[in-house]
Amino acid sequence: MASMAYTESDSDLVAINASHLFQPSMTQIAFKRGTFLRNYMYDFINYFSPHLTRMQVEQAEQLRDNTAIMRMFDRTQLEEK
Repeated sequence: MASMAYTESDSDLVAINASHLFQPSMTQIAFKRGTFLRNYMYDFINYFSPHLTRMQVEQAEQLRDNTAIMRMFDRTQLEEK
């Protein structure tokens, strides 16, 4: 089970670090360019990735290609969980 799925309140479970057995992975959220995103969608994106504000998502959506989007977030430090 991923460490992000385990909380201290899961008193009936025991956490065992097995990170040395698996390669790190990254989860991504994607949506089709031009899709109307409802407020709850922006909320989910921000809940999933707290560093992404609605304004940043809207700015990224206006960019022409993925290279420009990658440049926009080049210096963003992601928190490992």
